[in-house]
Amino acid sequence: QHLNDGSEEGECGFVTVACPYDCGGGFQRRQLTKHKAENCFIRPFTCRYCNYKATYVEVTNAHWDICQKYPMECPNKCGETVIERQFLTKHLEETCPLQVIKCEF
Repeated sequence: QHLNDGSEEGECGFVTVACPYDCGGGFQRRQLTKHKAENCFIRPFTCRYCNYKATYVEVTNAHWDICQKYPMECPNKCGETVIERQFLTKHLEETCPLQVIKCEF
């Protein structure tokens, strides 16, 4: 019998332990650090663009679709590839050289 069976802390790296973020996964203790840092889809995660904090899956699957600081490429392919979402409309209306506009004449 191993000491500390099932707990995150302990000496034996081959004991199966549960993910502390309750993702439902069971891992060998020696694999838990990598799982928590890189693979757990419900690990705490911060948006690199606006610092919004949630789970990895929420930030990357839902938040990035609405994040106002998320970098966007100009849909007209004018060459601007890093426009914050909040400034995309302004770019299209005021500075994009490839934006089609109505002729006043």
